[in-house]
Amino acid sequence: MVLDQIPVGNLFCQRDTFARQLVTKCISCSEKPNKQGFYEVKLYDTVLFPEGGGQPSDTGYIDNVKVHNVQRQKLAHVHYTKEPITQGADVEVKLDWERRWDHVQQHSGQHLLSAVLERSPFFIETISWNLGERRSYIELPTAAGKNKGPEMIIQQELLQKVEIKVNELILQNRPVITHSQQADELEEHPDSLPDDYPSETGKGYIRTIEIKDLDKNPCCGTHVAELSQLQCFKILHTEKVRGGNTRVFFLFGQRVLDSFQTMYTISRQLTSLLSGPQEQFIESIQKIQHQSREHMKGAKRLLEQLAAYTVKEIEQALLNDSSLIVIYKEDGDMEFLNKVANIIRDRQVLEKQFNKKVVIVLAAGEQKTGGPIVVIGTENEIVQKTGKLVMKTLSGVKGGGKGRWQDSGAGIYSLLPFGLRTVEKIERIIDEEMQAIGGEKLSLPILLNPDSWKRTGRWDGAKGEVVMMIIIIIMRKILTLSLI
Repeated sequence: MVLDQIPVGNLFCQRDTFARQLVTKCISCSEKPNKQGFYEVKLYDTVLFPEGGGQPSDTGYIDNVKVHNVQRQKLAHVHYTKEPITQGADVEVKLDWERRWDHVQQHSGQHLLSAVLERSPFFIETISWNLGERRSYIELPTAAGKNKGPEMIIQQELLQKVEIKVNELILQNRPVITHSQQADELEEHPDSLPDDYPSETGKGYIRTIEIKDLDKNPCCGTHVAELSQLQCFKILHTEKVRGGNTRVFFLFGQRVLDSFQTMYTISRQLTSLLSGPQEQFIESIQKIQHQSREHMKGAKRLLEQLAAYTVKEIEQALLNDSSLIVIYKEDGDMEFLNKVANIIRDRQVLEKQFNKKVVIVLAAGEQKTGGPIVVIGTENEIVQKTGKLVMKTLSGVKGGGKGRWQDSGAGIYSLLPFGLRTVEKIERIIDEEMQAIGGEKLSLPILLNPDSWKRTGRWDGAKGEVVMMIIIIIMRKILTLSLI
């Protein structure tokens, strides 16, 4: 004898919200997984709620096989598993109670919240709701015309009154009663009944959830037995959405406690970081923001000065008949390189070279992670050739632009013997290309005379920069080949 399933509407989980397990029979199981990789299992009855009424489905186990989802198909309930269940076998269904109880608190809480809003003195209906993973919301018709009047603004004062009223009702501990009738016993069916729920067969059930002396609404979900089980209620914030409606985000029960614990933990950490209590957080952060803006202004001024000094060094190198100049700043970025390039343009540094062919390579970023590269020159042809060499030498590099080439390199690395031979080959190619366009190779001294630094007042405050420049000069050949 083949058993018919207990229909959705009269499931064990709907008759007893607090039941956590059930012994029942497996009626059928698909021979193969569906396209999503799940077996479709039908049980005679179930303690796992199938998704519906805005409430997500329960999860749990059939014996030791995890149930990932439960869905309603007309009157049927289908469990989705990654492993098959033996047809005809007696099985034990176990519920993930923590997930169920969370859904129960949020769903019953939404009934209470909407009931309060619909009554005096608020008279605001709920047009939809959503039970989210961390927070839920109801949507209110606040747009002009939708609330039978002008646009409604949900003020904080109104929300505070609603919050107080809901928490008062929780303390009153009113009973929550579930009424269930066979669909064919009712003259009229609720508008909220899904179109694919075959109530006309006489097998369907219509359930109504009543909050004593306050509200009565059709609903298929699982609910608390009394309002005190909601524990507490908190409104979070509102958001304007499509068509001018307003969403009110909220928490009930354990979610309020969990949220408070998270915020309290963060508050304690901020108290330590900001050296002050939470009452002073905003003031402390505003002070930090102001200081940060001032520091950014100062850093920008210093960056501009550094860029100007860098261009002076380039001009000096050009006076020494250099045709290939490489500037590398490890702690620089694209903004710095752009400032240098812009100053070169504004001062017409390249234009002053007349018939001389010059290439300037600007690079920045840490050696391990790489950074931006900018190539500029007196002629577009040599800029593009240099850019092609960069793309050929460094992996993952792209770039282009008339008279200028830029992109981000993949870093500068130590060279093993094979890599060194490759670099030497590239060096020969560069020498040939530069000679072909009339360039001349220049060898700079390793040690620099500090007199020019002292005369400009940079020696005492920028010895690190001098050291970096010396390092760059020592590594000039390798850096040049790594970057171009």
